[in-house]
Amino acid sequence: MSLEKYRGFSRDAKLVVAYSFFGWLGGNIAWFILPFYLKSLGMDFTKIGILFSLSTIVQAALLLISGQISIRLGYKRTILLSLSLIFIARLIQVSVPVFWALALSSVIAGIAMALEWPSLMALLSGEVSEEKRHYLFTLNSALGTAGAAFGMLLGGILPKVLDGTNPYRRTLFFAALLILIQIILMSFVSPVLGKEERKLKLRRELLVKIAKFSLPSALIGLGAGVTIPYMGLYFNLKFGTSLESIGGLFALQQLVMALGMFSMPLLADKIGSVKTIVSFNGSATALIIALPLAPSFPIASIIYIVRTILMNIVNPIWDAFMMKFFTREERATSIALRSFAWTSTFGLGQYLGGIIFDRSLVFPFLITGFLYAASIVIFWMFFAGYEERVISNGTSL
Repeated sequence: MSLEKYRGFSRDAKLVVAYSFFGWLGGNIAWFILPFYLKSLGMDFTKIGILFSLSTIVQAALLLISGQISIRLGYKRTILLSLSLIFIARLIQVSVPVFWALALSSVIAGIAMALEWPSLMALLSGEVSEEKRHYLFTLNSALGTAGAAFGMLLGGILPKVLDGTNPYRRTLFFAALLILIQIILMSFVSPVLGKEERKLKLRRELLVKIAKFSLPSALIGLGAGVTIPYMGLYFNLKFGTSLESIGGLFALQQLVMALGMFSMPLLADKIGSVKTIVSFNGSATALIIALPLAPSFPIASIIYIVRTILMNIVNPIWDAFMMKFFTREERATSIALRSFAWTSTFGLGQYLGGIIFDRSLVFPFLITGFLYAASIVIFWMFFAGYEERVISNGTSL
């Protein structure tokens, strides 16, 4: 496989890619260890689900306007603001481990996430031509995923290294320190929006285009929320798997996916972005339904690794494909509103998942599989044949 198309990106693009690596590294340490930290504080699935959902609901609500905020403040300033907020949220989590303070940190984290992601994708999109955008998005996701792999691996190892009354708390503090590296990297990135571009009118045509991307995302978000946040606890409860083994599993899955991502733009160039997305997500859907039927941890882990890779390896192709339909000043808002669709349903799914997992270790996976399948059908209905039509009809939806 030739890596020629992954070369020649700007200095700012490389800084954003490095930013993503450290962001996914620290973020996945926190994501992996947080359920175990909350469990160590005496919380059950339902309370954990409430905290997860609270963050996600706040994020979803702010996503309705975060695109407009990022346009007015500028993408870089918005990202720096979000980093400051998530750093504060992490400090609250480790210093005041009581439910009301953890709820407050969830709210702050939700605000931060709503501000960061749309701005980051819009900023990255402005650093590259349309022809190479899916390569830059893939490079960013691949190195970010590699960071996530190391984060999950460290999440399983650090609690034993950082010994103490609550090693999970110390692990979260380590993750918080990595945010400072992100702040330094982002401070060197140049803005991409001029003052004349910091205005946007939400026309009906624009909203229809956003809706066509948002509906499939909403179904995926709901399905993912029901099961994915609880996978570590699921393996621990069903198979008695150790923290180190779970962390190693998640790390292996992320590393394999990071390597596989580099081939995705080449496949999309050959068969089209839509067919690439549908074929990979469809295969993942079948596996999520089969996962609770696995009789042992080794078999379940193989199914989980393959499923997760198939579902997520095409995410940068999806993002780059979406960017084709929007102008520079529309991108942050379109990403924010699509993220709202995913995040709001993911938050609902987290709450429902906590309740359902307290009653069954099988049913949540069936719900997720059904919702994934529905999203694939709808995405195909909207975009099937797009790559063929665009040659004669332009980029109109």
